[in-house]
Amino acid sequence: MGAERLIANLLRIALEDLEGAIVLAAADNRNAAYLLERAAEKTILAVLTSEGIHGGIKHPLGDMVDKVPDANPRKPALRAIEELGVYATSYRYPTPPGRIVDAPSREETDAYVEKVRDAITQAAARFEVDLTQKNTPARRPSPAR
Repeated sequence: MGAERLIANLLRIALEDLEGAIVLAAADNRNAAYLLERAAEKTILAVLTSEGIHGGIKHPLGDMVDKVPDANPRKPALRAIEELGVYATSYRYPTPPGRIVDAPSREETDAYVEKVRDAITQAAARFEVDLTQKNTPARRPSPAR
């Protein structure tokens, strides 16, 4: 029972990351984008896990989505959030010349929140994951077709 629980808990933690991003965005904290990227990555990893595909040790979101078979109907929702990959490292440190990268606007952040929420919701519904029940497995962990 490895994949069933992994898929479910990746989605649960993705939702927690999303909720944290919403709190940070309300406080105009630039780290909201970083947590959105983390939520997107975990959602993509859940779908890859259902396909029996390892996400790799480096996690550029676009490369990860490329691994999802085109037959998977979740792929468009994942494509919609792959652009968050740029935020994986953009906010952890200043640029080499010492500049702080501007955070996305509140409007952009709100749009990302909705895209990530949509991807998590779609995946949770497909895999039959109760997002409120920690450590319970996905009831339908097979690849979506």
